[in-house]
Amino acid sequence: MTESAAESKQKSASNSSPWKDSKVQLALFVFLYLILRLPWVFTLPTTEAPDEGNHYWVCQFLTTHLRLPSGQEVLAAGGPAEYGSLPQFGYLPNVLCSLFANELTMPTFSRIGSVIAGIPTLVAAFLIGKEVFPGCLFRSLALPLLIVLHPQLIFTQSYTNTDSTTVSLASISIYLVICAMKRGLTMKTSVALGVLVGWLALSKHTGLSIVPALGLGVIAATFGRGESAASALKKISAAGGVFAATCGWWFVRNYWEFSGDILGSRTMYETWSKILPRQDGVIIHPWPQVHQLGWWRYVFFDFFGLFGYMNRYIYRPAYIVYFAYVIAALAGWLGIFKLKNGAPSENRSLQDAAIVSHKNVEDRAEKMIWILFLLCPLLNLAAMITATLLKVTGPHGRYLFPSIIPIDAMMIAGFFRLGDRFGKWATLSLLALHLAVTVGSWLFFYPPR
Repeated sequence: MTESAAESKQKSASNSSPWKDSKVQLALFVFLYLILRLPWVFTLPTTEAPDEGNHYWVCQFLTTHLRLPSGQEVLAAGGPAEYGSLPQFGYLPNVLCSLFANELTMPTFSRIGSVIAGIPTLVAAFLIGKEVFPGCLFRSLALPLLIVLHPQLIFTQSYTNTDSTTVSLASISIYLVICAMKRGLTMKTSVALGVLVGWLALSKHTGLSIVPALGLGVIAATFGRGESAASALKKISAAGGVFAATCGWWFVRNYWEFSGDILGSRTMYETWSKILPRQDGVIIHPWPQVHQLGWWRYVFFDFFGLFGYMNRYIYRPAYIVYFAYVIAALAGWLGIFKLKNGAPSENRSLQDAAIVSHKNVEDRAEKMIWILFLLCPLLNLAAMITATLLKVTGPHGRYLFPSIIPIDAMMIAGFFRLGDRFGKWATLSLLALHLAVTVGSWLFFYPPR
């Protein structure tokens, strides 16, 4: 089949497809997103949402006083204000929703803020899918659908916390960097990145872990595209300057409010450690050591599905199935083996033809995008290991969520590197597994009795 014939057939199929309108596609995804999360919002007990009481103390204070809590107020409140010294601007969507509530309904409205805050993550996944899987409708739509159906992400986006905002800010930033790597960095994008990453720093420290990867992406989008040093440095400096102006003041404030605790993590740990068990005066932490298998297993479990107060596991064999998907995707990327393909699809023909016709700079951009995708979760994981070694926090798979779009994109691409037919069915079955775990877990744990 010639390229022109394939293009004609693809265009004809697209015109007759109900998915041809991007706005319709996105609207349906948002509808499904809400349908899956709202039952958790209204039925999940506060005691079943990790640390929601501590998150809610900050949100309620911000809503009531419309200002940040002082160091004295945080320390005086004790345990409930455990997160008062940490970045608070990830609660903005929760606060905005809580302003429309009374004291009785505020906890629910605050949760709805988390749901709303997660929608930009879906939008970013939708747009990134079109950028990294051009010419392949199935793969481009599978990426946002994995975000919609991901069990642990649904759980996290259904109660009051800063994760929803953090993940959305990280996802939008990744999308902007991808566009810059493919089409060049503009001054407007530089400023937008500075604001977004600055807000990311003011939301949760886990988001900061991917900043080095974003920085390398910006360098690839300027120097890597042959831009002059003067122009590249001007844009990079603009992004850095806006970033510093957006979040720098908060770290200075924290230094004075919490006796030199710039990040606020030391104050948080000192408050939290008071309730931890001790043996011979030494604190016993509730997590295994990094070198133990339990640490890594917990990260894996918590990434895909671990509900309640981190004590409600899904059906244990399902974790083994999830692990098999990860191994399959990894095998695809490593090129260990390749399954036999059927007749080449039009999408594959179009993609191969496009790859052949790409300019060298576009080929480099594509490679850099996948390097960016790999660096994000690796940096997330490195930050988690560091935090554990410093005894600030333990392993949590949801801490990898700022990189969830890169992770899912690499999963899809890894499947298809094993063959088109395998890639399609592996992706479809993973989507089905996500949906089954999400619905089954809610039905088992949280429906009204």
